[in-house]
Amino acid sequence: MQDAHHARAATRRHQVARWVLSVAAALFVGFGWAAAATAADVPWTLPESGEAAACSAASPVGDLGYTPGRGLHVGNTGLTLGGYADAFLNRNEGGPAELGADDVSVFVILDPLARLHLFSELEVEDLVHVDDHGHGGTNESSFLAERLYGDLTASDRLAVRLGKFLTPVGRWNVIHAQPLVWTTSRPLTTLLPFDAHTTGAMLFGSVLPDDSSVAYSVYGQFVNSLDPQADQPHPSDRSAGLRLAYNASTNASFGASYLASHTQGEWDHLVGLDTLWQRGRFELMGEAVLEDGTGNLGWQWGFYLQPVVRLLQRTYLVGRYEHFDQRTPDPQVNLVVTGIAFKPVPYVVLKAEYLFADHVAADSPPGVKTSLAILF
Repeated sequence: MQDAHHARAATRRHQVARWVLSVAAALFVGFGWAAAATAADVPWTLPESGEAAACSAASPVGDLGYTPGRGLHVGNTGLTLGGYADAFLNRNEGGPAELGADDVSVFVILDPLARLHLFSELEVEDLVHVDDHGHGGTNESSFLAERLYGDLTASDRLAVRLGKFLTPVGRWNVIHAQPLVWTTSRPLTTLLPFDAHTTGAMLFGSVLPDDSSVAYSVYGQFVNSLDPQADQPHPSDRSAGLRLAYNASTNASFGASYLASHTQGEWDHLVGLDTLWQRGRFELMGEAVLEDGTGNLGWQWGFYLQPVVRLLQRTYLVGRYEHFDQRTPDPQVNLVVTGIAFKPVPYVVLKAEYLFADHVAADSPPGVKTSLAILF
């Protein structure tokens, strides 16, 4: 009897939590749309990184110039060195406070020819993790090649990429570096359904009808992945995908993705939709994915909506609602993020947020998340 009573009470708490989260999400999105409608109709986009060169010096290979957020340009060699780093201070519900340095990435970019572009991102992950009990250290840190590829461009309409690159499903995955996203936490929708990286080839380009454009990417993995320990728990060994994005002249963009991946001897098929809309002080970004299940793998699907409102010149109110139904026996989760992002300069961002959840998800636990991220 007592167990049944506890079970009914837990069910009621979950129902109330889901209702509260749904209402909070609706109110926040509604607030964002109202702000968009009343904001001054002036061009506004996400702040671009970098300003004028902060320092320069002569060298035998030409002038060395460093631009904050855009890296060090090494004379006439076509070489640019850059990167980013981030640190965090989190306290998940029911757990200790954790302080750490999550990622330190170095970009090595070389443009030896007008149509040849070489790019590598070398990253140290989980550099330091220490909690308020003194537990932790550097045992979990790892070094990997986050990206390593070359682009050969025939024209704006056609280019080919070979190597390891970020899988172009949706928007978040290809801009996931902490200085370029609004929250410390990452939506499950962009993390669990597909591998973050593809090792293979991609054809991409854009067509320019009038003052808008249509961009495409056709890609596939035909070799074993590099640094598989950094990818998903069950990385795909072969895949093929397509992404189309329509970029309108009115600060709106819409995308669609398809990915077929071979995992554990079976093929999965994923479809996704995404959007980014900006007006005045307001931005709305969202993604939705649906992945079928074959063999021992089940269906999973999810979506998120993330409104951002500029409150002051460098301060932004950020929110996100997400629903995710994963293929494990764990229950569906509803997540709400509310937070603030402050950019003292375009290449530095401080973030603070609270993540609410009706069920605990291991990859996105509820609690306080804060971070400091810097583009070099």
